[in-house]
Amino acid sequence: KIGVLLPNSTTYPLISANFMTGLKGSLAELVTDLSAELLTASIGFGTDGKLMLKEAEIMLLDNQADVLIVFADHPVVECLFPLINALKKLLIVVNSGAKYPPVKKQPFVIYHTLNYVLHCRLIGKQAAKVSSKAVMATSYYDGGYSLCHSISKGYTDQGSSIVFNFVSKFKAEEFDMEPMTDFLNANLDVRHILAVYSDLSQVFYEKLAIDFPAIPLKVFVNPAMLEEPHFPEYGIANNEMSVSSYVPWTAQLKAGENIAYCNVFKSKSSRTPDAIGALGWDTGSLLINYIKSSLANPLFQTKQLLNELLHAEIEGAKGTLYLDGDTHQVFSKAY
Repeated sequence: KIGVLLPNSTTYPLISANFMTGLKGSLAELVTDLSAELLTASIGFGTDGKLMLKEAEIMLLDNQADVLIVFADHPVVECLFPLINALKKLLIVVNSGAKYPPVKKQPFVIYHTLNYVLHCRLIGKQAAKVSSKAVMATSYYDGGYSLCHSISKGYTDQGSSIVFNFVSKFKAEEFDMEPMTDFLNANLDVRHILAVYSDLSQVFYEKLAIDFPAIPLKVFVNPAMLEEPHFPEYGIANNEMSVSSYVPWTAQLKAGENIAYCNVFKSKSSRTPDAIGALGWDTGSLLINYIKSSLANPLFQTKQLLNELLHAEIEGAKGTLYLDGDTHQVFSKAY
């Protein structure tokens, strides 16, 4: 039995549906007599520790789930650790990876995220190779995540400088880019932008196109800003502007697991595959490996089974997955 605690999201309304489509599609690879029973519950927006713990207790104690997956982030998810440590059952924490992970690993916890904070650092370093001065742009809401620190630190650690910070309001109808526009118009030697946005990405791109319709701009963004829902409805109007990022997954990957994921996702949901669905698929790949390892080693306890995962190279939609022994984080390639 696998219990899954799922969130709501105003930014990604289909976050739970897409994650579960990927997870179910992956687990369908198990032969019938090994098929896992999936139990789901809602944890609201994933910010209520009491609700999260209550649903976890129902899953693990009442429903006797063998593994728990929770789609949530730190620090709230830490309320589950005492329960998990007492029961010695596997907990897989999944999310986009928009915050720095904890320094101290937990003995029964795996962190499987899209590692967005790492990809922001990588694109910050990449930006510094072509730029010595840049503007940092984000919103009052998005600025609270580790992504801004990661992309700017990656940039400045290479010797480049952020010469202007623009923090917009977090409502689309109140979005005013005039301070950044005035700065760029007055400083013609600055044509590089580091940007971190979520649900305001479309507005940001549209405003850039209006204020700079034909001026060459190089924009380095967080991974979500390269996903289709974050682009303006009619695309980016400024043909001189380039937008770059590192991403954990793209539909263009030719690996067999990704082709399988994309085909299954389309057939089961009639929607376009996305990174959240790939996260679900790869969580299923980890679980399949864990289940097969437990069957091959029936006397092993959870810690021993986790040690088996440390030595495995698991193929997923994002590429080959590795579980790091020092942190219990799952890593895969950046593209």
